[in-house]
Amino acid sequence: MPAPTKLPQSAEELLEQLFTMFPEYRASYEGPIHDGAPTFHSVLIDFSTRFGGLANTSSDKQLKSFAQLVNAAVEAGGKLENAFATCLLEHLHQIDALRTFGPYLSKPAYERTAP
Repeated sequence: MPAPTKLPQSAEELLEQLFTMFPEYRASYEGPIHDGAPTFHSVLIDFSTRFGGLANTSSDKQLKSFAQLVNAAVEAGGKLENAFATCLLEHLHQIDALRTFGPYLSKPAYERTAP
């Protein structure tokens, strides 16, 4: 059984986790998408614009690690789950990542992807 995923408690923690999982995202990151304090939603809106490409070039290990985070967030509910559902999962088909990333998702997470 995989180790439990530590859910980020702030947008900054989420961003750091994404940078750790996807170093190429850190290299292309241009900063927050707005002038206000970052939120889970703002971090994931920016990340989702790049995830279509990342999903198709990332290793199995990277995708598994990211899926553990997404699945744990969906299971936990709350603001982080809402951000993943509305800013990433609902758009996986639009960013051409559902076929690649979908198999890594838990059933509850997969159910949040748009048809």
